[in-house]
Amino acid sequence: MLYRTCMAVTTLALAATQATPARAQKLEERKTGFTRRDGRLLVSLGLQDLFGPQDAQRLLSGFTSRVLVRMAISRLDNPEPLAQALRQTEIVYDLWDEKFRVRRFEAGGKVETREATTAGEAIDLATALIAFPVVELDHLEPGVAYRLSVRADLNPISQELLADVRRWLARPSPRSRMGSGDSFFGSFVSIFVNPRIDDSERQLRLVSQAWVEPTR
Repeated sequence: MLYRTCMAVTTLALAATQATPARAQKLEERKTGFTRRDGRLLVSLGLQDLFGPQDAQRLLSGFTSRVLVRMAISRLDNPEPLAQALRQTEIVYDLWDEKFRVRRFEAGGKVETREATTAGEAIDLATALIAFPVVELDHLEPGVAYRLSVRADLNPISQELLADVRRWLARPSPRSRMGSGDSFFGSFVSIFVNPRIDDSERQLRLVSQAWVEPTR
């Protein structure tokens, strides 16, 4: 009886030990490009590894694949986001024309459609952020250290989330684009640090290198 009790306690302790690092897992730091133009901070970052080999092959099926990228900027001394942005992309393979059509949806109702001849090109269009605007420079304080957090999801499962994304992209609120505490994005911890595994088919969670905002 004592042996069984000790084994049960040991098993529970081991499970707790294994679960804790998963919740407090340190996010990968990925080199990110930052430029400042027209009063905005622009981000350049590659997220192509969101797609595995099977995901790339599945693009040829003709079914729509969706990529949702969410970003948040926060001070190093405060984890709550002060600016947030997102981009949704859809990839569809045209079986008749044998081309990929990539539609990128951005804030303000902006929709851009591009064509690609290979799955790799389509993935690049869906996952590469090139000079993507995240926040107005007026919301960043010179001399303060910041970091960008990124979460990318392949084929989000929640239809409610996709509906919220469409509404936000059509008419983003000033607070969610350039301020803090927007309910659509949820809390910083729940989305970027401790997300549910079954929210989507595949996820990437990472942070940029820290930077100190220069004097302007």
